[in-house]
Amino acid sequence: MSYTQARRLLVAVGVGVLGVLALVMFARRVEAVEVVAVLLFVPVFLALLRWDLAGGLAAAAVASVAYIAMRASAIDAVGASRFTGLIVARAIGYFVFGALGGWANAYLRASLTKLDLYDQIDDLTGLFNARAFILGTDFEMARARRYQSIFAVVVVDIPDASLERLPRRAYVRLLRELGRLLGGSVREVDRMAHGRGNAHHRLAAILPETGPEGARVFAARLADRMAEFLGGRGIALDAGGLRVVALTYPDDEDALAQLRREFATIDNVEHPEASEPTRAP
Repeated sequence: MSYTQARRLLVAVGVGVLGVLALVMFARRVEAVEVVAVLLFVPVFLALLRWDLAGGLAAAAVASVAYIAMRASAIDAVGASRFTGLIVARAIGYFVFGALGGWANAYLRASLTKLDLYDQIDDLTGLFNARAFILGTDFEMARARRYQSIFAVVVVDIPDASLERLPRRAYVRLLRELGRLLGGSVREVDRMAHGRGNAHHRLAAILPETGPEGARVFAARLADRMAEFLGGRGIALDAGGLRVVALTYPDDEDALAQLRREFATIDNVEHPEASEPTRAP
């Protein structure tokens, strides 16, 4: 889960809890000022989620002033002494909530960002993700330059229109099964990655020490295996309906660079625009 997703979940849960608490107080005929006082935790909560500790403390100060303002007429009528303890308690509540919540939010953001930074597994298929593809090709290019060796990348695109008619559960199950099939179809030294574009699912295999002929053979077998798998699950798509690209390095360095740029876009945007990579000659 990314920090943005976690923050949306926290907003929904936090505002929901505070709203329910205010409704219960209202139903029990608690003084209206105290019901509003509970609702003042909402802007404190939203501020600490947006600006961490500083936002939480600033919003707590504003909420405290707002509460004092709501009590102003009563203070003028009967004096401040009767409300001092209540005002102090409310202010402490706002500031403690803002401070602890702001600190916790900053810690959560840092933890999820770090986790996302090192996450290299695709949630849909269980294969490597686009980030792992970039790192893997970085490594192979550096190794090829150092040792004057070669490697290949084979890409197969599945048109998204072929899968979009499936119910959500069947869609997820099919991609997970496809990931297991492809993960077991490569050597230990190979890396199979998955990325989701606007119009297709992109599967890419990094094949160390593989030349053009080996890449073409692997690409043909991979396309046949994927077509057979999809056909067995009611997806009317033969090997000719899959877009297949076989590249080798250093011969197809420019095409590989374009493919890496497309994968980098996939890795940073939920639904990126990704064009088909240049085919190797």
